[in-house]
Amino acid sequence: MKSITRSLALVAAALAVVLPTAAQNLPEARILGMTDPEYDPMAGIQMGIAGLFERAIPGMARTAKLYVPEATHLGSYMVVLNVPGGVETAQWLSDSGWLALADQDKFLLYVLEPGETGQWGSPADEQAYFETAYNAIGQNAPEGRGIWYLPPESYYVVGYGPAGSLLQQLAMKDPTLVAASAFVDASDIDAAYLEQMATTYYATPDWNGTQVPASAVPMPVMIVAAEELSPDAGNVLAYWQDANHTAATGEDFAGGTIYTQQDGTLDYYVADSSRTAVAVLPNHDVSQDWVASTTMIYEEFLSNYTRYGGAVGGNTLGSRPDYAALGVKYKTMQIDGRLREYLVYVPEAVKAKAEPAPVVFSLHGMGMTMYAMFDYSRWWEIADQEGFILVVPTSLNTGNQTRWNVADDSTDLVFIDRLVETIKADYNVDATRLYLGGQSNGSMMTLAAGRNLPLSEKFAALGSTSGGGTSDNVAGSFVPYYLVWGEFDFWPWQLSEDYVGSTVNYWLQRNKAEGSTTAPTSEANNGRFVTSDWNDAPGQNVFRYTLTKGRGHSIIPAEMRLLWDWYELWQRDADGNVVYVGP
Repeated sequence: MKSITRSLALVAAALAVVLPTAAQNLPEARILGMTDPEYDPMAGIQMGIAGLFERAIPGMARTAKLYVPEATHLGSYMVVLNVPGGVETAQWLSDSGWLALADQDKFLLYVLEPGETGQWGSPADEQAYFETAYNAIGQNAPEGRGIWYLPPESYYVVGYGPAGSLLQQLAMKDPTLVAASAFVDASDIDAAYLEQMATTYYATPDWNGTQVPASAVPMPVMIVAAEELSPDAGNVLAYWQDANHTAATGEDFAGGTIYTQQDGTLDYYVADSSRTAVAVLPNHDVSQDWVASTTMIYEEFLSNYTRYGGAVGGNTLGSRPDYAALGVKYKTMQIDGRLREYLVYVPEAVKAKAEPAPVVFSLHGMGMTMYAMFDYSRWWEIADQEGFILVVPTSLNTGNQTRWNVADDSTDLVFIDRLVETIKADYNVDATRLYLGGQSNGSMMTLAAGRNLPLSEKFAALGSTSGGGTSDNVAGSFVPYYLVWGEFDFWPWQLSEDYVGSTVNYWLQRNKAEGSTTAPTSEANNGRFVTSDWNDAPGQNVFRYTLTKGRGHSIIPAEMRLLWDWYELWQRDADGNVVYVGP
């Protein structure tokens, strides 16, 4: 958990921001569909809209509200919540402190609201609205994401009152979409629904080939109640304690109790360095101090977590990094009239040493940003352990998303080249140990950089996940490559399949490997990882390919460790040639 000192400061800041209701200037909601985003080429990945917007829910005469703070970047974290009944949405968002907190911490609000009467109907009456509005959050169409805003890979979910129980049921149905949640007087869910979740299975199995029910997936949960928990709410608490494998004994937390995940449990579902938790706060009436309660929910619980993943077997929950505490630096440069942005992390151990440090450059996938890649990959933890500098850049804001341009004449190739030279000039870098990799579209960009012969010669090794690309021109010097793929990825993982096969074949020819695409030199099965190696004539391993069982189109932290273990095998010598320096 974040430090008490920082927490108190944040509470004080939030309280200071929220003025008495009469003195507030409430934002006026605009129709999202009639809003044209304004993209400034020198604003980088900043969102093209700001303010409070009304969004039509597809297929019904209902709306939801979207709040985008000023200067919020694409893909920012998002809180999905429902307003209590009998309130005006904008007024309640202000009175409760959510607007001020979103402004302060730069996250999005996606707000479910009652119909024209201002009151929620029965759960049966509201179920279709909740399901449709919730499922449309990330819709890739004008009615959803893409033109006006870009939601993150997972949400924070906060439910209020009986209607909020519907929101909790949706979170139960697929916890992989939720980084953390809080439910305020919103946990009266009957035992029949809990039992149903035990037989509601994901479409793909885990890395052992085992079907996974929704009830087995961990999700950090805070349960808040104005009085003692009802029997149904008590069952819900027990449900989440089981899912999160929490210890039987809890600790004091915000006037209630928090139960933390036991060590040695939930491997791969939760990052090794992290722990999920379940908090319960009975006899806590949030209406007595809305702002303090909102701040506590977000700052003390929700924002401690992050989550990324596609298939259930490749979905990782983890602690969210504190950039200020780590000392992560935000940097920019200008290329072709566009602002280019990147993050640099230099571990304290690297700063304390006199010798130059290796550098890992990590590229995000399409629709993601440097912030998402930094948080989800957990590369910073390996940088701490191994002593290298981490650089995470952002691609261009294309007007409706982020995407690396992999064309041969791409300005992104210019950016990566300039970035490498800038890092070498600004930091104490071992220029013989520079490594490049990425996920999905970032993998495609890594492959494009590898095919660009002058740029490829700046790196000692390349390694990426879940993205392909090839060329008919296999000329160029030797650059070792490692490609990692998910069992349930967007494209089939089998080497006989054209997309991944052609990508592998390019590097086999480029690095003069023996054998063929479907005939590696060796194959090893290590738990959930099946790894194929191809050697050249002298017997040196020049290309590696790993299948990660259970994973969809995502990454898991263990794959970053695989990539680093590959990277550190290679170095460029005084003549600029790649040489093997591993064991």
